[in-house]
Amino acid sequence: MADNLARLTREWLTKAVHDLQNARIVSATPDGPLDTAIYHCQQAA
Repeated sequence: MADNLARLTREWLTKAVHDLQNARIVSATPDGPLDTAIYHCQQAA
């Protein structure tokens, strides 16, 4: 059970890192849609 919880936690943290990366990329784009960047920030949190 602890192994499954650890695996699931790692998967969620990986998703959070990817959301944060997406937010940074989108917000750095001159005409990037900020609502999408904000969404990814919320998902990362």
